[in-house]
Amino acid sequence: MINRSELHSAWNALVVAWKVVWQASSDIERWAAFMPHCDRLMGLARAHGLTELETTLEPLLQLLANLESPTEQEKSAVDRFLATVFVVVRRIMSPDYQQQIVPRPEDEYALPTIVMLTKLPESMHEMLLQMEHYGYQFRSFTDYGQGVQYALAHRAIAVVADLPAGVLAEHKPLVDDLSNGGIKWFCLSAKGDFALRLKAVRCGAQGFFISPLTVNVLVDAVDPLAYATKDEPYRVLILDDSQTVLTSIQRTLEQFPSINLRTLRTPQHILDALLDYSPDVLLLDFHMDGCNGLEVARIIRQNKAFESIPIVFLTSETSEEVQLEAMRNGGDDYLTKPISQAQLVNTVVSKAERYRGLRKLMVEDSLTGLYNHVKTKTLLQQSLLLAERQGVPVSYAILDIDYFKKVNDNYGHTVGDKVLKTLARYLKQHVRKADVVGRYGGEEFVVVFFSTSAESARDKLNKIRDGFSKIYHAYDEGIFSVTFSSGVAEYPSYSNMMELVVAADEALYISKREGRNRITIAVNTKRG
Repeated sequence: MINRSELHSAWNALVVAWKVVWQASSDIERWAAFMPHCDRLMGLARAHGLTELETTLEPLLQLLANLESPTEQEKSAVDRFLATVFVVVRRIMSPDYQQQIVPRPEDEYALPTIVMLTKLPESMHEMLLQMEHYGYQFRSFTDYGQGVQYALAHRAIAVVADLPAGVLAEHKPLVDDLSNGGIKWFCLSAKGDFALRLKAVRCGAQGFFISPLTVNVLVDAVDPLAYATKDEPYRVLILDDSQTVLTSIQRTLEQFPSINLRTLRTPQHILDALLDYSPDVLLLDFHMDGCNGLEVARIIRQNKAFESIPIVFLTSETSEEVQLEAMRNGGDDYLTKPISQAQLVNTVVSKAERYRGLRKLMVEDSLTGLYNHVKTKTLLQQSLLLAERQGVPVSYAILDIDYFKKVNDNYGHTVGDKVLKTLARYLKQHVRKADVVGRYGGEEFVVVFFSTSAESARDKLNKIRDGFSKIYHAYDEGIFSVTFSSGVAEYPSYSNMMELVVAADEALYISKREGRNRITIAVNTKRG
């Protein structure tokens, strides 16, 4: 199991030591104090089987091993290496990181596999029936060794081990095999006291379940492993009137696929660039011909749409007063020229990551993780504008869970929330990435099908409706199932967003009046 706390501590200590070297790179004693930190990080990489980190560190350690009289050339080389190492460390520190296993071609379209190790397979019968509806293959084994070998051979997404007394000495070789094979495992026990949890954590458990295990609990735990989304590259906008500085920054940042760049040499078009590019970070020169960075920052912050974009000033000023002035005028950080490559990458990724996280909170529904009402409308409008340019249809569907009030009244709001989350997950899993799924409010959801006719959208929704109706939802005394109804309207049959939304809503009510659990397409009788 990766000890992220130890890795984080080792990296931070290395960065601090490197800053000391950077300030006086001709001092060999400072280099001598820096080198053990690199060795420590390599030791952690090897101990935890972090091959990517180990490979990234090798050229750095090789350079340091041959270092005799350090020059600016060695300093620059190490700085480049550290920038690359930082990106790898950051990725490993992510909660969603998992050591990659290369899939076999024949497994490319197979459902991800979950393996259950239990002495009571009959207790998992319902789980076996339900997991396929949630997008998983589920296998149960009473022979734990056989189950582990199956998990390794079929590269299971996760293994759940039913260990009533916790992890015993006899289980240690099995969990070691899973950890060495890069497979996450979860402990299942009738008790959840601290001692059992601690023992499981020390043996590399990804999580801890208290029996009886429910489908919803298991799915919530394994979804991030099986269906992790790949983030788009961070967008970085650079405004600097020096071509030399722009070129230097470009050379550093363009090495990383996770960073996308756009440059600007004059401030006159900064607002247009911000609107068009929507950067996650703005690198802003402090001194420019005609105006300074403080004035540009004030102009940016006067626009509400840009008030939260991180601004990092690039300055040759070392005065603390100037740096404080920069922070008071809308800056989030500053980098002093000449800029350390490691510091540049560290600052850019950290600021962009935090900004993405805050922005995500603003556009997502807190319960389901889908786009909220406001963001969904924005994306619908963008889809319509794009469809107009490309001459393709867009179908807009609104879904409503049938008799949802009875679910809340009969089973409680906690169970009702689980039903909402299950439908949200099911929708996301069964539409294309190009489609938009949002929560409209209450028990209503919307799907925007780009370049899709109403008839095709109805066919897709009918498959989703049928599959969702077969999912069982648990409550204290048993299980139940629910259905949903939907209305679909198509652009350009309805020529603008308001017409489209109203038409889909009216079609939804037709579905309800005609008995629910069905899909209705809106027909525009006003158009010839």
